[in-house]
Amino acid sequence: MEQEAVTALVADQEEVAQLGEGILHHFEEILHQDPLIDEVGFLHPTQFQSLEHSQIGCWTSEAPECPRIYLWCKDHKLAISTEILPKLYCAARHAYSNSAAAKDGPLMETDLMRHSKALLILCPDMLTAWNSRKMVLSVNYDFTKLKDELQLCALILSYSPKNESTWSHRRWVIKKVSEHNQDVLELIERESVLVKEIAEIII
Repeated sequence: MEQEAVTALVADQEEVAQLGEGILHHFEEILHQDPLIDEVGFLHPTQFQSLEHSQIGCWTSEAPECPRIYLWCKDHKLAISTEILPKLYCAARHAYSNSAAAKDGPLMETDLMRHSKALLILCPDMLTAWNSRKMVLSVNYDFTKLKDELQLCALILSYSPKNESTWSHRRWVIKKVSEHNQDVLELIERESVLVKEIAEIII
């Protein structure tokens, strides 16, 4: 009986891990397909019933006994069910850890940036993930990628305005851009607008 219980427990853990990995894959696909997402909401499962279902950006478990929606994205707005957050976080952290431990190379960098982005949206206090992104971005200066990084920071600050790790990373990105004197004035103006908007939210 004890052996059967252990076997059943292992099977359940594997099923949970597979579910988390599947949702993580779709989560990362949504982030890739819509880089202009500007709002994230973590909703109770019952709140998903009020969302307008669309084929793009929605994902449900294929298992007939579990038809609930976990992710929803439309008009650059992303909703994540709190029901799936623990599994999604574990899958994201596991994927990030594996990519961080991989050998150097273009594929490693791509995986590292993809997995760290997903992880940071779920847990922006993960300093090692921010540092991994700095490592990749420091190899070759790419203004487009740095602008994308500012977009990521703005997204996280929209729901976590006091997150110091995100502010610190944003300052690092702005410093990198200013060192190359590209659109600095425009960047500073946008930063001022963002700070003002966030200050209004906090107040």
